[in-house]
Amino acid sequence: MRFPAEARRDVHVRYTRPSCMGGFAVFTVDFEPLPDGRLGFEFVNPLSPEDIDAECARAVSDGILLWLIGAGPRNVNFDRPPLPTAKGLAAGVPVRPDAGPGLIALRAVLRHSRLNPIDSLPWTHARAGWRAADKTWRGAEATGDPMDLAP
Repeated sequence: MRFPAEARRDVHVRYTRPSCMGGFAVFTVDFEPLPDGRLGFEFVNPLSPEDIDAECARAVSDGILLWLIGAGPRNVNFDRPPLPTAKGLAAGVPVRPDAGPGLIALRAVLRHSRLNPIDSLPWTHARAGWRAADKTWRGAEATGDPMDLAP
């Protein structure tokens, strides 16, 4: 069985942490099954560097993949487990147990992003990527998140 079985579109995440360290990540991502029965994980970023820089885009990808392999929110930036290689993912990596049975077969496509020249940092984008994946599979439980509604 491949995970996910169906596409989830327009997953909007707003992750802000006002503090002396800052932290700002706002983006929309689509999750879809890989075509042709393939296994693995693909992250597609068609956006320009004015929308999101390469380091922050890579952090979004890492955050999503960390959620998929079962890392908790505290493991995104600290005590991070090793990420599976592309070769390992293509051979078949089980998705986190609470998401149901299956092997990872996911394409994540970044659709929109806002960049803050000071506060858009890789660590906030990694946390936001993790949240995007979590929100997607929690479904209705994740709607109305106050952080997504903040100005």
